[in-house]
Amino acid sequence: MEIRSRALIALCVFLAVTCGQQSPPTARPSAVASAGATVSPSFSAGASPSPVALTGNFGLLLSAGTLYAFRPDASVAAAVALANASVQYCSSAHDGALLAPPVSSSNASIYFRDGDTKIRVVQPPSGALDVTTVPGGPTTISFFSVSPDDQRIAVLVEDLSPATTANLRLYVEDLRGGGHHADVFTTSTPKGKGGSTLWPMGWHDGMLVLAVVPICTFEPAGVTPAEWHVSDAATAVRKATIKGSCVLSYWPSPAGVACVSANGLQARVYDWTGKLMTLAPAQPDDLQSGMSPSGRSIFYATGLGIGAPPPATRMVNLGPGPIARLDGHSACLWIDEDHLLAPDAIISFPSDSPCQCTVTASSTPLVATGVCAGRFPGGL
Repeated sequence: MEIRSRALIALCVFLAVTCGQQSPPTARPSAVASAGATVSPSFSAGASPSPVALTGNFGLLLSAGTLYAFRPDASVAAAVALANASVQYCSSAHDGALLAPPVSSSNASIYFRDGDTKIRVVQPPSGALDVTTVPGGPTTISFFSVSPDDQRIAVLVEDLSPATTANLRLYVEDLRGGGHHADVFTTSTPKGKGGSTLWPMGWHDGMLVLAVVPICTFEPAGVTPAEWHVSDAATAVRKATIKGSCVLSYWPSPAGVACVSANGLQARVYDWTGKLMTLAPAQPDDLQSGMSPSGRSIFYATGLGIGAPPPATRMVNLGPGPIARLDGHSACLWIDEDHLLAPDAIISFPSDSPCQCTVTASSTPLVATGVCAGRFPGGL
């Protein structure tokens, strides 16, 4: 099966596929810094109380205007209302704008974009505090990632107002107060099938982890990143690129990402230096994949959509160790070494079973179904 055909049924969040070849934007590093400059109004550091530091591991899910943080036992740790962004389309032709999850986790807090401009931090069980703002409006949308230490925020701004192109700008600044602002990347990209954008999806050793994805689409099915980039947060100089003729993981892990080959019989596992760490056996129905936080295990999930096989998840300890298959649910990411988040359930996998054997995985339904929005803690 060809890669593009496989991608049309990929498990995905917030987006739809474009069948054309995606070309990563060409960066123009600018690294123009000014100690106090801001791009948009920001809340001062003392404008609200300090957020409560979170502990444990959570899977994050968006459902009907609510951000949920689920514990590994499927209980709700937090549920906070949020508003959608104004941007839905790329142009008057109503080609859909592909939107990154409006959620980012540090190692202590969960942040989300509320509406177009407001960045807030979750206060369990159901509250939130204002932190800063980002550019946004009818033709402008921002995607963001907060550093693991809660000190910095990286923001990718899409200006969709031009008729046939989109203007992209990546900036980094202090999370609170907007100080030490630097525009580190600017480019433009076509709105057609060849156009792509960057999503800030995390931080690794002080560098930004960015997903390359199509910017606009008319297509109804899912897609995974065409490439993963690791770039200097101060200069946008790329330090590592992960790509290949395979289907890359949609969600990143501290251990890196996997890439399932076109025939579904093998997965390549890469760390954040871009180094190929191992080759893992896969099966023909395997499409989406993801590494556990430590890199000990990998999951494979079937795609969704017309012509896709029934939802299922396979989990493999690469030790080698136990393996398991669970039908009825397609996982999207790991919560911890033994639990995975699916759009409708928590999947349990006894990854430390002392055998190279088939073990039993189980599922616990969630109180709400939706789309996956990440993992806490969020450091890569």
